[in-house]
Amino acid sequence: MPKSRESRWRARSKVWLEDDRVVLLSGFRADLLERVDRLGSVSAAARELDLPNRTAWKKLQETEAAAGFPLLISTSGGSGGGASRLTDEARSLLAAFRRVADPVSGLVDERFAAEAGSFVAPPDETDPA
Repeated sequence: MPKSRESRWRARSKVWLEDDRVVLLSGFRADLLERVDRLGSVSAAARELDLPNRTAWKKLQETEAAAGFPLLISTSGGSGGGASRLTDEARSLLAAFRRVADPVSGLVDERFAAEAGSFVAPPDETDPA
């Protein structure tokens, strides 16, 4: 027997920081920064996110411009290739963002569970009743 429609419903939320309607940091941008830090490379982070290099760099530049301070320390090319790492300020910003954003999903899940009985699903078109 298929699951009821209500059991498939999920509440979702997203948190982002903005300054005068300009996105500073979002879950996507935080993921990108974390991967750059872990992998030591913007191109490796872009590959892992299945993102064009150009898009990754653009998002990082937009984030840095909105923040008003450098987020990356990068070295270019050479025999070993380039490398990037986060500045201390970027790490602090990222940690503060995660402290705010990460608990939100759990809170939304809790509130949805508490109110789940209040949501009325429309009839399932496949239900012969």
